[in-house]
Amino acid sequence: MIGLRVQRSAATLAQVDAALARLDTQAGIYFGVDAGIAGLHPLQATLLVEPALALRLYGDGLEVEALSGFGQALLALPGLARWRAQAVRGPRVSGITALRAFLACFDPSADVLLLGALPFAAHRLAEPGNDAGALGVLFFGQHLFRRDGTGAWQHIALSLPGPMLPASPPTASPTAPSASQAAPDPVVTEPRDDFPVGAYADMVRRALDCLRERPLVSLTLSQSYRRRVQLPAVTAFGRLREANPAPASFFVNDGSGLRLFGASPDLQLVVTGRNIQTLPVCGTVARRPGAIGEAQSLRELLNEEVDAASLAVCTDALRNDLAPLCEPGSLRLLDRRRPMSLATVVHAVDRLEGRLRDGADAWDAIVATAAPVMVTGTPRAEALRAIGELEASPRGWYGGLVVQVASNGDALAGTILRAAAVRGGVAEVRTGGDLMADSSPEREEQESRLKTLSLWRAFGLESAAARAAAQPGIALPAAVHLVDAGDPFGNAMRDCLLGLGLGLDFAPQQAPCCLLVGAVDLAACPEQHLVAVGDAALRLLGASGWTVLPDRPEHGRTLLCTTTAAAPWRSDSPFAAARYASGALQAGDLPAGWQAWALDEQAQPVALAHAGRRVVCLLFRPDSLLSSPQALQLLRAALAFAAQPLAIG
Repeated sequence: MIGLRVQRSAATLAQVDAALARLDTQAGIYFGVDAGIAGLHPLQATLLVEPALALRLYGDGLEVEALSGFGQALLALPGLARWRAQAVRGPRVSGITALRAFLACFDPSADVLLLGALPFAAHRLAEPGNDAGALGVLFFGQHLFRRDGTGAWQHIALSLPGPMLPASPPTASPTAPSASQAAPDPVVTEPRDDFPVGAYADMVRRALDCLRERPLVSLTLSQSYRRRVQLPAVTAFGRLREANPAPASFFVNDGSGLRLFGASPDLQLVVTGRNIQTLPVCGTVARRPGAIGEAQSLRELLNEEVDAASLAVCTDALRNDLAPLCEPGSLRLLDRRRPMSLATVVHAVDRLEGRLRDGADAWDAIVATAAPVMVTGTPRAEALRAIGELEASPRGWYGGLVVQVASNGDALAGTILRAAAVRGGVAEVRTGGDLMADSSPEREEQESRLKTLSLWRAFGLESAAARAAAQPGIALPAAVHLVDAGDPFGNAMRDCLLGLGLGLDFAPQQAPCCLLVGAVDLAACPEQHLVAVGDAALRLLGASGWTVLPDRPEHGRTLLCTTTAAAPWRSDSPFAAARYASGALQAGDLPAGWQAWALDEQAQPVALAHAGRRVVCLLFRPDSLLSSPQALQLLRAALAFAAQPLAIG
């Protein structure tokens, strides 16, 4: 075996950042466990620059390319020369067998390793000699930067046996671009999403029919969004890592013009010696701002029975995948639905642990769990058939793997989720979710869109999106007449309106609309251009022909609200709103002229509008500290709507 010499030296963040920046133009990879749950996710990172070798996987084997003088010298060594002669493509050839044989040429070491990315189609690696085409690339490097659990970075330099030379970090080459550098981006057509708004929910409805009619326990569907981007991919990745550290953060330049990066919540495999762990993730709720918001999000997540069932299916299916590779009886569930808070969302995580049997290794586990149940469904074969029938485009990298396997057998694998594949100035972001027979199509569409937000923000696209959300084509009025009839939170509402930049000290005839709170005397109020909040809204609705039922007072409770297609402003995800009320509307059809702008979890209206009168009733308190910012956006939309002139004719 080849005993490479390893030299270590401390590395500065400036050196690491400079090396990472080069990945925008040169082949290489960063793979880091940048966040997670203490005790579950092993915080570490590896950055490989100036790859010595590229091993490109295909359905019928692999091809190896030397990218540096060190790589050429390696392939000239007798052991690797024999390996290369045997690593050919053809019928019945297994690329995984060739990768295993490559690392077996070296002495066991944690620093002699392969890093790379495999697309969704890599599940076909279990079929030697198949026709799947390109199935990813793995790099072998002479120079590595590695971060340990304390956050300290080291530069690792590998050298052939012989006199040890002082190690120095790699530097940018002044020569012409090498084969490892990215090819020019091709010209592409104007990007389009897979589906218009609402069509993904329609696909989910068809999928629910499949779940009822076919032998499927669960099914995961996805869709792609595409945007033209200006920001360099490596810059966007830096913004993403800073804002959304994740259990599997990665950036890959494959040397052909592709930049693939993401911040995935799913660290799929952790192999240390003979010990193997998998950390399936299921359930996604937007992380609301502040401590109260986070607590609400976690409570919503852990109370969601569909997500709990989905995670149970994922864990059982992973046990089924890994059982043939592990010692009988060694697979155990160590953690169940551990909450994990990331920057924009919260998830639930299980931890399954086992011990690999003799003759099984990390490569076996990678193949066994490729296209895992979290991104396909159970059983996998039937789920793959349904995916092919229902989805609008090939999955590409979504649901693939970023992998790191060392010659000592240790390995990490992360599922490629929350990722952007950038080529030709266009970023493709694909998201989806696990479905069960009682899943909500509308909720699945909202969750799918929610998962894109961190990536669009990383590209600097959030400003236009925020403006579109905050200004739906209707200007906020300059002033509002506030009618506070003994409301217990009148000062809070006044402060809220002033915070929106509205003038308040105006007579009713001088302001374009009125806002009512408290026990208002409706006889003294105009019948048009009104926004009513809380109990004032219930009083106004009762006077407008609705049936208002006496109800047990509910104060300081939170509702989970979803905007409807009728609302002039749409929230990308469900939002929290505080309920302070002494009554409730009787469920039933909407009276003529009224529209529901938002619904609660029981699909009951909590925001209603009458276009003919320019009246909006909000059955929650957007001014409460318990309400999400989206509730305040809906108040803005209501005030803008109420201030508009009445339609003529």
